Amino acid sequence: MSGLNCWKRFGASVAVSALMLASSPVVAGETEDRFAITELMDRYGIVHDFGSPEEYADLFTSDGEIGSGGRVLVKGREALMAQARRDHEKYTIEIGPGRKATSLMRHIVSNREVRLTGADTAEGSCYVMTYVQDGDEGPKLLSIGRYEDRYRRENGAWRISHRNIILDFGDQGLAKKLGFR
Repeated sequence: MSGLNCWKRFGASVAVSALMLASSPVVAGETEDRFAITELMDRYGIVHDFGSPEEYADLFTSDGEIGSGGRVLVKGREALMAQARRDHEKYTIEIGPGRKATSLMRHIVSNREVRLTGADTAEGSCYVMTYVQDGDEGPKLLSIGRYEDRYRRENGAWRISHRNIILDFGDQGLAKKLGFR
């Protein structure tokens, strides 16, 4: 077989494979769902640090909850918004020209993993590193942990139904200094 014919046959098989993959609703749907959930994981960090209490609660199902150590700490939309308000009041600082208000925390999400468990349910986990502004000393790593989540599609959008926070490593002295304990 000549080199040109080999490339034609290869091109045809790639085209057929691409058409089969694109026409498979299961694969395309799963890919879109996984992408939407990983976007939700990333959005959590941004909204936690900069969003409104309503935006924070919108990341969760209407009965969404946050737990740690086997205990539920926050449950339901109103409690989630109250938690966000407390965090904003407690962990907002003024920086830069004009003393712009901002969160002293930055949540960095990585190593995301998603497992679809049903048409409208999923589980996942990710690492989270929390950096804080420590006055004039600059940014410091406060903690390294994990989020273990359950997700549910609600009103057509993926939301967190349960978030379990696991603290793997933390700077206890810095946490105490900044009022986290």
